[in-house]
Amino acid sequence: MKNKKNLCACSVIMALAMTFTCSTEIKAQTVEERLAALEKKLDKETQKNDNLPKLHGILRGKYEYEPDLEASRFEVRNARISVNGKLAKRSEYKMEVDLCDESSIKMKDAWVRLNPYNSLRLTVGQQRMPFSIDAHRNPSAQYFANRSFIAKQVGDMRDVGFQAGYDFVNADKRKVVSIDAGLFNGSNLDNQKTAWFTSPGYSARMQFFPTKSIAIIPSIQHQQIADRKASYTSLDLGSYYEANGWHVEAEYLHKFYADDAFDDCNAVNAMVIYKQPIKSEKSFIESISYLGRYDYMQDHSSGKSGFNDGTTQLKLTDAERHRMTLGMTFSVRNAYFPTDIRLNYEKYWYPNGGTKESEQDKLVCEVMIRF
Repeated sequence: MKNKKNLCACSVIMALAMTFTCSTEIKAQTVEERLAALEKKLDKETQKNDNLPKLHGILRGKYEYEPDLEASRFEVRNARISVNGKLAKRSEYKMEVDLCDESSIKMKDAWVRLNPYNSLRLTVGQQRMPFSIDAHRNPSAQYFANRSFIAKQVGDMRDVGFQAGYDFVNADKRKVVSIDAGLFNGSNLDNQKTAWFTSPGYSARMQFFPTKSIAIIPSIQHQQIADRKASYTSLDLGSYYEANGWHVEAEYLHKFYADDAFDDCNAVNAMVIYKQPIKSEKSFIESISYLGRYDYMQDHSSGKSGFNDGTTQLKLTDAERHRMTLGMTFSVRNAYFPTDIRLNYEKYWYPNGGTKESEQDKLVCEVMIRF
């Protein structure tokens, strides 16, 4: 009898244990299902957010003082607004306008892009041509208050056309090579209605990253100028090293004109930057960057002024010059509106005269805010 009671007790205990175990499994399964459903919902919301237009902007205001002229000026250099987003999983767009590009309103970018396979990108519209290192930088990515001669005079170029690009990655998914090339109207951003061409402009750039810290970037560009009565081809080679707060960069550009319309132009840009972080979270300043740059350009013609009277020689646009720039950049601790305060001093040398009023020895103070 006693054994029967013990057997019955054991049976009850086992039944209760099985019931508890099953109940726990059901609850656990329910929790897992709920988590899976929640993750799925979050993925849908994230996808919706990815398809929403994204608004970005850059505002640069600066003060300049030229001691030789004993004169000063204030300037709003850029007031850019851009909208970009995804139209579908494999397409995107961008529109960018500068409300104050040297006191003028200018459309900078207006393009649509397809991404049909892996990192392949096909872009059509108004865009920056794939050329150079410094000339390809957005104002928010510039290190100095004023652009280099390569970026401003010799190599800066946007146009309307078609561009294709592709990235090659290694086994660790690190980008090793990036190639971009395109065909363009070949007339910069002149009236597109009259931009019919028989010989298009072209541009191509390859970025090679042998390590995470080093980049080697050759590029080529060909454009029509002077109402398509002249043309030039530019070859550019640049490289940079970036690690442990250091950025060291050097770039060389050679520009030659068809039919000897103007003497060949060589330009150089070299810079060294060290960025020192401020560890204290209470500090107003997040980091301080120390900067040095040397750049040079020979006599140059953009073709915008046409030809010398009665000749096939293009007019001089920019006289030969050297420049040394030293400066500091104070980056303000602001997660929502990154702000840089730049202090630069620029020293110019003109071997053959031709000094430009806006490009003489000067002190520059600039504040840039981006979002």
